Amino acid sequence: MSSKEEHESSVLFHRVSHPLNEHSKLTEEQLNKYETWKTQPAMAQIKLEFIDFDHEVRLSIEHLNENDKKIAAETNNSETNDSTEPKKKKFKGQNRKHLEINAKSSTANENNHHLCFFVVRGGLDKCPYKSSCKHSHDLSNYLTQRPADFDKNCYMFDVYGQCFYGILCRFGQSHIDPITGHNKIVARLNQTYVESLNKYPPLLKHFLRRKKYDYKLSDHLTKIANKLITKVNVAKRNNPTAADENQDDKEKEDRSLPDETEILPPDVDAIDDDQQAPQVSRPIPFRTLGTITDVDMIRLKPREKVRIDFNRRLYLAPLTTVGNLPFRRICKEYGCEITCGEMAMTTSLLQGQMSEFALLRRHPSETIFGVQLCGSFVDTMTRTVQLLEENFDYDFIDLNCACPIDLVYKKGAGCALTRRTIDFERICRSVSCLSTRPITIKLRTGIMTGENNAHEIVSLAKSWKSDCDDNHVVDLFTLHGRSKEMRYSKSADWNYVNECAKLSNPIPFYGVGDIYAFEDYYKRLDETSVSGCMIARGALIKPWLFTEIKEQRTWDISAGERFDMLKRYTNYGLEHWGSDQSGVEKTRRFLLEWFSFLYRYIPVGLLERLPHRLNERPPYFFGRNDLETLMSSKLCSDWVKLTELLLGKVSSGFHFLPKHKANAYG
Repeated sequence: MSSKEEHESSVLFHRVSHPLNEHSKLTEEQLNKYETWKTQPAMAQIKLEFIDFDHEVRLSIEHLNENDKKIAAETNNSETNDSTEPKKKKFKGQNRKHLEINAKSSTANENNHHLCFFVVRGGLDKCPYKSSCKHSHDLSNYLTQRPADFDKNCYMFDVYGQCFYGILCRFGQSHIDPITGHNKIVARLNQTYVESLNKYPPLLKHFLRRKKYDYKLSDHLTKIANKLITKVNVAKRNNPTAADENQDDKEKEDRSLPDETEILPPDVDAIDDDQQAPQVSRPIPFRTLGTITDVDMIRLKPREKVRIDFNRRLYLAPLTTVGNLPFRRICKEYGCEITCGEMAMTTSLLQGQMSEFALLRRHPSETIFGVQLCGSFVDTMTRTVQLLEENFDYDFIDLNCACPIDLVYKKGAGCALTRRTIDFERICRSVSCLSTRPITIKLRTGIMTGENNAHEIVSLAKSWKSDCDDNHVVDLFTLHGRSKEMRYSKSADWNYVNECAKLSNPIPFYGVGDIYAFEDYYKRLDETSVSGCMIARGALIKPWLFTEIKEQRTWDISAGERFDMLKRYTNYGLEHWGSDQSGVEKTRRFLLEWFSFLYRYIPVGLLERLPHRLNERPPYFFGRNDLETLMSSKLCSDWVKLTELLLGKVSSGFHFLPKHKANAYG
């Protein structure tokens, strides 16, 4: 952030362009409108002095593509024409082409002169392609065409003393020699750079791309699971009465999967150093001399699980797109205890897609971190779990049975998995047998509204137990109190959540939905049988909700404190995605996606009634200063202005359309 941009943000913070409303100067029509808003349901009650009665409802056409500009212009013209009734336009919520629009914008913003990254990191000798490399190796030529920096201060260099992007850094004035392009390195005694975990190993990428990864363990386990579970279901179908009578006696014998050493075929050894060692990226334990520790005395059995205490922990839900690593770091700073990565598709992981493996990245500050998997078949699920067990660091696996997206649902994954109970059981039992980490399941109340089936899934999964230690296959249930059909249009059904929580005992059970204040959190804990509450959209709109819950207070956070939070997110984004042109654009786009939720926050000092509910829509209002007003804008163009205060100006061809646009306001 340059000194000029810092001055602009300071001016916005101290300037108040809109004076407060005075009751005596308002017209009778405005006062009547205010009284109507106070009694209208699902309407947030804003103090009279902050309501913007003269707000002109016009769509901004800045940063939109040509087709959307035409629709927005027609909408604006119809709203200004008083003689005819405005015609409804199908502009709201149509964000299906956001990937195409944003991708074209990113391509247009790229510099035509690409410098080889190997040359930047280690010199000409480090590039494996030599003369056949499609990128430039001419450092002096790049210096003449290098674009101007966004700022002279680089976050990575200021904190850690080294920027790994060197001459490609868009904030490199402080660490780049303007003549030679040499990257400076300064030792920082009080700060040591710690890389994020779960990076995609090159050797693993080689095996997956060439389909040479050894899945004999998971494949043999899948065959046993299919054989045992199919045998029991065929017996039930042929003789239901006899099957029910003998279920209690034979269930443990017929439907329990064996231990890892028992499921291996004769031609596969339990430990095959020649085949498995090259695939494992985690360090192998070795014998040591000295004091005997608890780790030496209390060693796990071959397939014994590590247990996690899930009771009353602050749990951040896995959030697609916006629940990235920099956002999770922000939530950890505010007091979050359990984090989970974004939903990863098992088929994409097995294909070796780098974009999917990026969802598994973990920051060292995430003390309890889970990986959420979404798949529809037992073979892909077990293969993915074996892949994760042998190569990545995480604390638990969350099976997604709650995704309402039609693209996922039509493939038999997400919500659809709860209707395929036989396949669902195969997946849960196989994954639990293969994994040494706890297995959690995320559910919705059902597919259609009024046709809840989550209680059936909870009762069924509760009956599954491991043969070796008699523990439950599932270690935690989380239930979103809405159906697939509802999405977010109605309030979560916490009465039904409570019913399912009672059925799950003694397995921990978390409820999800409409937690937006510390009063909501403790009310659900006191009035229901849940072990805790998972927080999703509430954390996206106000990440400091975790602090409010811990301290049991309502935080009237200022616009300056919120802007400082955005600064930290920007710095974490540049550290995670990079400070080159590509990393800056990724940071900007993910920040803009987050703004599609952040703008919905209503400052506490502007509210007449507390606590504010998640789905309550406010009338148009202005803040206590211009920065607070700008942060409350619902226009994408205003969000872009905020990113320009943090990441510099956007190019003339920049377009942005948010991915998420929920059916409900909240």
